[in-house]
Order: sequence, then C-alpha cells, then structure tokens
Amino acid sequence: MSLNTADNATFLRVAPRLGVHDMEQALAFYGQLGFQTSLYDEHFGFAERDGVTLHLQHFSDPPEGHSVCWIEVTNSEALYQQYLPTGAVCSPLSDRPWGFKEFCIRDPFGYLILFDERLPQADAAAEKE
Repeated sequence: MSLNTADNATFLRVAPRLGVHDMEQALAFYGQLGFQTSLYDEHFGFAERDGVTLHLQHFSDPPEGHSVCWIEVTNSEALYQQYLPTGAVCSPLSDRPWGFKEFCIRDPFGYLILFDERLPQADAAAEKE
C-alpha cells in the first residue's frame, strides 16, 4: 500500500501526560532531575529538558496502573551519575541486546522513565542494512 504523504498527518512531537496527586511534589522531583518546571495553573504543569516535555496533570485520585515513558539521550553515563543521588534510579545503567545503554527511574507517583542511549555498534549495524 502506497502512502501519499500530502494526504497524511505528520506526527510532530510527543508529550506524555502523567497524572499526579501532588503538583508541588511532582515539580520539585522533576526539577531535581534537571528539568525546567512550570505551572500553568493549579491543575497542570510542565517539566521540560532538552526539547522533551512531560505534561503533569493533577488528579485527586490518579488513574491506576503504571505507565512507562521512553526518552532517548546522549551521554547516559553522566545522566545516570546525576540521578543516582536522588534515590529514584530503579535499574542500573547497562548495555541491552537491542542496541541501547539503558537505565530507569521511578517517580513518586509510580511512573517509570527509561533513558536510553544508542550504542555505537547499533548505529554501525543500521548503516550496513
């Protein structure tokens, strides 16, 4: 099936929306991780870093379940070392068989955020294809 790009929508960006029960705590947590935080109003805030934005929405009773947000980064080792003292890291930085170096944090509301850096050998393999 051929797709005519003139007739199709284009995805421009993604911004995960995370339900939080304490906006002040959420802004402080993401600020501690190096995000620039701002409050739109008492029910909605933002955490932004390097062009990646997380939407923080206040719910007195947040939806149940666990969401995962994936963020591709550079220099994952430096980021990992920056986040270790926060106590939020829930998996060690390690090379994964799918071609990324990865670690994970858990925020105070149970969300998992994966930080991945593409391994050089994965880039080389992709160029050969």
